[in-house]
Amino acid sequence: MHYLWRYARLSILPIMQGLRFTGRLFVAICFAPCFAFVASWPLQAEEITSLSANGVPAVLRLPKPRSEFDISHQYYVGLLRLALQKAANGREIPKLTTTSFIEQRNAISALTTEKQLEVFWVGTDNTKEQALRAIRIPLERGMMGFRKFTLIRTLKNKFDEVHTLKDLQQYKACLGRDWPDVKILQNSGLPVVLFDHYEELFKQVNAGACDYFPRGLHEGKAELSLRAAHYPNLVRYQDIMLHYPFAVYFFTSKENEALAKWIEDGLEQLISTGELNTYMEQHPLTRHVFPLLEYQPKVWIHLPNPLMDATTDVSNRRYWLVPADFE
Repeated sequence: MHYLWRYARLSILPIMQGLRFTGRLFVAICFAPCFAFVASWPLQAEEITSLSANGVPAVLRLPKPRSEFDISHQYYVGLLRLALQKAANGREIPKLTTTSFIEQRNAISALTTEKQLEVFWVGTDNTKEQALRAIRIPLERGMMGFRKFTLIRTLKNKFDEVHTLKDLQQYKACLGRDWPDVKILQNSGLPVVLFDHYEELFKQVNAGACDYFPRGLHEGKAELSLRAAHYPNLVRYQDIMLHYPFAVYFFTSKENEALAKWIEDGLEQLISTGELNTYMEQHPLTRHVFPLLEYQPKVWIHLPNPLMDATTDVSNRRYWLVPADFE
């Protein structure tokens, strides 16, 4: 009987091993799609945003350019990189990467609840400064608040007759629907026509849907140069300067205080060494406006900015350009 049992075990063993193998194969075949599905799940923001030893994300996600012609995107990304390098103090500099285009109206959710970005640059207002960590240093020294008009060539003679705010109130401005400028102009009784997309604004002012497109002093010339083939009848009107205090800041979430402080320290150092001014004088977006004296207008129209934090000292020339800089 002993030999019979041993023979039986030896005979059955390969069969049992085969069954175990077959079972494993069955499980692998049946559940492989599930494993593949799980592996393909998109990673959550917490998983892809790893922190370095100093509590700063190792990768900083930034918004994509607004269009293929968005030269301002290069300016802000380059300035962010300079600030991080300037204040690194031996720390490893985070990698910068772009994700998707984010509308200004979605800035708060992109940095907080949606966790799509680590850094965003956008025109400031009280709502953003309350919800986010604002790095309150104007990224182009408030140049965005000095506005020249993009308009169709045939309207130039009419704008030659504009000398006051009341005169300008006869004309409609093209603006982005979610831009802070909308409330600034409306607050001073200036009619606005709103559109959803940046590129659409050039198309609409060219089509006569509005009369002028107020652009930052540094923006209009580069924008028109890039679009000359598409809109040959659009021109830069030089004789009027529409001015209101306005700043584009870097923003992070309040949770990213270590990152915000790093950027802030870097910008302060760039200002102290004169490197911010040098950057502005050399970058393709801004270099053409220097010397500022060449852009002195015939007519100044000043507007208040009801969205600006009341504690902001816009007369502090360490951070801000002022009208006297154009004299």
